[in-house]
Amino acid sequence: MAEVEVEGWEYSDGRSYVCSAFVAGVWQAAGIFGDAKINATEFQPYDDYRLNFFDVNFDRPAACVAADPNLPYCQLMGKYRIQLQDDYSTVAPYSNMYETCTSIWPDYLMLPQGC
Repeated sequence: MAEVEVEGWEYSDGRSYVCSAFVAGVWQAAGIFGDAKINATEFQPYDDYRLNFFDVNFDRPAACVAADPNLPYCQLMGKYRIQLQDDYSTVAPYSNMYETCTSIWPDYLMLPQGC
C-alpha cells in the first residue's frame, strides 16, 4: 500500500531528504510556494525544475556561456550535462502537488494530469 510521505517525519537517523526534496523544502521555508501546501518529500528533480520559479529569458553570465555555450540554462560544473525537458519552468505551484501521482514504466509519466 502506498502512502504519501509527510515532510517532518522522523526516522531512526533523523529527517531524511533526497536532493530534490531538500530543494523543495528550502523553497517552501523561504515562502516561494506562497499559500500552496506541499510535502517537499514528494518532489523529484523533474518536479523542481518544472515549477514556474525560473526566468526562462535571462541573459546567461559569461561564466555560464564559457562552461557550455549551447545550454539555455547555466551549468558551471560537472562532467555530464543535465538534459531538461521542454516544460522547464511551466507549472504553477498548487496545494498537494504530486501527492496522488502514479507513474508507469518505461516513460514514468505522472498520471493523472494535475495530480
